[in-house]
Amino acid sequence: MTPPNARLTRPQQRFKASYIEGVWEFIRENRTVSWHPAILRRRFDEYLRVLQQAETDPLAGMVPSSRFWLIGAGNRYLGDVDVRHHLNEALQRYGGHIGYKIRPSQRRKGYGKLICRLGIVEARKLGIGDILITCDDDNIASCKVIEANGGRLQDKIDNDQAVLTRRYWVLAGG
Repeated sequence: MTPPNARLTRPQQRFKASYIEGVWEFIRENRTVSWHPAILRRRFDEYLRVLQQAETDPLAGMVPSSRFWLIGAGNRYLGDVDVRHHLNEALQRYGGHIGYKIRPSQRRKGYGKLICRLGIVEARKLGIGDILITCDDDNIASCKVIEANGGRLQDKIDNDQAVLTRRYWVLAGG
């Protein structure tokens, strides 16, 4: 399925309401969120500054990363992708260069494949050659998304989680 027009953009104030709606969807499916919607409503500008700061001055233990939002028709927030500029030991095991998510109401519409592909484009702009992308072994949708974007399974490893972690590489020039 090819998704309708959607574009990747930096997080911006004008998408605040739609982004907060998306965060509520993640909460309803019991996903952990870094900023609760009540806090986002009051301190959204601060949240945007934190995301921007992560590119050059990340928090301790983190690596520089760039956050992008996938925006669809009507300026609707559809999901986001983090592009990590390099890997630390933890990201080599779980996380990789690219992490993405699509809000629950927008899944199964082709946006996962699109956001992963656009994340790869952004990683290439940063000069990243071989790109590591990981997912849980039982996350069949993510496995398909990564494979559709050229990911080659390297291995499945135990990360002291309930399921194994699949590690895929999207190779430079291939």
